[in-house]
Amino acid sequence: MRKVFMLVAALALPISVLSVVLTSAPASASSGPKGKITCTTMSGSTGSGTIVISGCSGTAVPGTGGSSKPLSIAVLAAGGPVTWVNNDVTVFAAPALSSASAKHCPGYVKPPKGGPTPAEPTLEKFSGAVNSDNTGMKVPGKYKGEVCISQSGSFSAPKALKVS
Repeated sequence: MRKVFMLVAALALPISVLSVVLTSAPASASSGPKGKITCTTMSGSTGSGTIVISGCSGTAVPGTGGSSKPLSIAVLAAGGPVTWVNNDVTVFAAPALSSASAKHCPGYVKPPKGGPTPAEPTLEKFSGAVNSDNTGMKVPGKYKGEVCISQSGSFSAPKALKVS
């Protein structure tokens, strides 16, 4: 059951979360906006079922207003809209997910030699497409990021989320 929550949580993070890098398609694909944002924090938990992306700033006009409204983990796992506090919206496609070493996640403890392996946080990497946006970022685009999920189900981002 925890693995399902972790998968859903990791999939939900493409929008937020935390060390997400969105890269625009080639310049010839679109002549529209080309703004960028960086979001430094992601918070939430599997228990609450929501995530908030915050600490957002950059060159996108009108931008995000600084953070997202609370986002449902279930909606984001399948891809979906991220509504920012200024009511603008970025829509992410369903992410591809892969597990990675959680050495840089809060709560990681190096296992002792020959001893039992302690319960560890999980690090999930994710990537996908940006389908639409009205915050001033270029579309189509891509996103890529990482999210830490603690044993208690809390989310954090090991790196800033970047959107361009």
